[in-house]
Formats: sequence, structure tokens, C-alpha cells
Amino acid sequence: MKLLSLDDHPLFSSGLKEALSNYHPDFQIVSTLRAKDALDYLMENRDVDLVILDLSMPEMDGISFIKALAAREIITPVVIMSAKEDLVVLHEALKLGALGFLPKTWSVQQLAEALIEIQNGAIVIPDHIARGLKRISKSAVEHSQSLLGERQLQILDLVRKGLSNQGIASVLYISEATVKSHLQAIFKILGAKSRIDCVCKAEQLKILPPK
Repeated sequence: MKLLSLDDHPLFSSGLKEALSNYHPDFQIVSTLRAKDALDYLMENRDVDLVILDLSMPEMDGISFIKALAAREIITPVVIMSAKEDLVVLHEALKLGALGFLPKTWSVQQLAEALIEIQNGAIVIPDHIARGLKRISKSAVEHSQSLLGERQLQILDLVRKGLSNQGIASVLYISEATVKSHLQAIFKILGAKSRIDCVCKAEQLKILPPK
């Protein structure tokens, strides 16, 4: 099986290549550190069986990379491997055709067996991730239809525009305490950890239209 690994951490990238090659003689791994190099390689080498993709990269994130593959009509399958378990981003990646999620905490044996399963047509997702994705999938519809009220959508839009709680309160003629209460509810619904994360997840779930 010919694999292309795209991960911007050189130590992890080389370690993965060595570990998989030593574990299974049929694994042929090409390692790339930059998304552009991976795209160029895939354009010239259509014999790659699977791309192992990190979601967090400086020049082009994983979602953008998958979209770039589609734009170039590169049909090589992709599986996500990441240390982060961002369910919203992973949900988006799976919607775009990714074939699973492989945690970086897995052993070489677990990774090798999962890659073989994927080559044989399976979609591999750890059970706890699958449960979380099921909730995200259900919530995506609920969020857009009812869970975020009109006032919460207004506040979320003003957060995206960079307004502080005080600024939002002034615009909407409500108290800062009310703004804070709404934001706490929005953060809980979206599973966000910061204002930026909140806006990103709202856009990914299509609660807010992209800029």
C-alpha cells in the first residue's frame, strides 16, 4: 500500500514513516511537510492509495487541503490523523469524503490495522469519536433551526465583527450580563472554547454564513 503522509512536524512525520515501514513490509510511505508539496506530488503520482492528513497545518489546514484535492480532480482517498479531537472540524472533513480518524495516540499496530481496514473499504473512527460525531450531526440541524434564537444569532454575528461584550450590549440595548449569559449558552451549544473558536464552529455548521 502506497501512503502519503502530510504532517508539518518533521519528527512525527519521520517517526511514522519508519514505524509503519518496519511494522509492515507492504507499506510504502512518502512523507511531506507542506501541503503544496503534497498536492504537487499527488498531481504527478496517481498511484498513491491513501493520504494520511493532519488537520492543523500552518499554510493550509486539512479542510482546505481536501477541497484543494477536489478542485484538482485528485481522487486519492484521505484519512485524518491528528492529536486534536475537534469534532466540528472532523465532521466537516468526513462530509468532504475523509475515510476516518486515526488518533496520534494509537500504537503502530492499531494504525497499521486501521489502514488495512480502510484499504479494504471500511471507515475507521474510534467509538468515542463516533458517538461525538453522531451528536454533532444531530445538533447541526437543530442548531440552525432552533437551538440558537434570533438574539443569540445577533450576538454571534457581532462577536464575529469583533465587538466586546460592552459593545454588543450597546448595539442591542441590553445589559452586559445578558450578553454574557447568551454567550455562555452559545459556547455550550457549540462546544467552543473561545470567541474565535465559537465563530469558526458556527460558520462550519452553517449557523453563520461565511464571510
